[in-house]
Amino acid sequence: MIALNKLTTGYISEEISKDLDLTIEKGTLVGVLGSNGIGKSTLLKTLAGFENPLNGTITIDGKDIHEMSPIDRAKNLSIVLTERSLSGDLLGKEVIQLGRQPYTNWIGSQKAKDRELVSETIEQMNIGALADRKLKTMSDGEIQKILLARALAQNTTIVLLDEPSAHLDLYNKALLFQQIKKIVSLEQKTILFTSHDLNSAIQICDKILLLLADRWEFGTSDELIQRGVFQTVFPKETVGFDPLQKQFKICI
Repeated sequence: MIALNKLTTGYISEEISKDLDLTIEKGTLVGVLGSNGIGKSTLLKTLAGFENPLNGTITIDGKDIHEMSPIDRAKNLSIVLTERSLSGDLLGKEVIQLGRQPYTNWIGSQKAKDRELVSETIEQMNIGALADRKLKTMSDGEIQKILLARALAQNTTIVLLDEPSAHLDLYNKALLFQQIKKIVSLEQKTILFTSHDLNSAIQICDKILLLLADRWEFGTSDELIQRGVFQTVFPKETVGFDPLQKQFKICI
């Protein structure tokens, strides 16, 4: 279980998300939604321990993640960010193998169990055709699949994904979300992902954390609809929300 206890994220000169106070149960798919610059990526980096909170704590099963060692954090959660600093000459399978680093020795020697888990992940993600290709030959969408596979090979109970469908067309986006839903259901992983795609998130997420300029809202899509939350996200003359169809629509 992840618990955010009066969590305020941001930087010394600026508070971004304030007083987040909620719990996320194991085996839950959570969409972190909001407009550009609202603090979604900052929240994800804080959850991963990359940024310190301005106030409050984040705990995993009662343990403060900012008091964990980097190795302990890497065994509890994995993260895929939009920033990429990997060499384009790496093969897809070599990137996925990097997910096993928290469990290998200091020279990174992998055991049979590590290699087996990497192979299982490649099969699970149906990306065998990418395994022996270099990153520089892949599209952004293909690289995104490789990075997700790396996070899954890390074999953590919590996976954080920053805009995982940003570079995918509608068909591949649907395939990705189907895979994510299956992973959450069968493996009881807790997955949080940021997105601008509110309509997709409303369809697939168990819970939604909606970050707004003056507040935050958390609950199932039906709970947020009943509270009238989605109807206030955008100016009504620009984007409307249909509570019966559970969809945002451009007003034209």
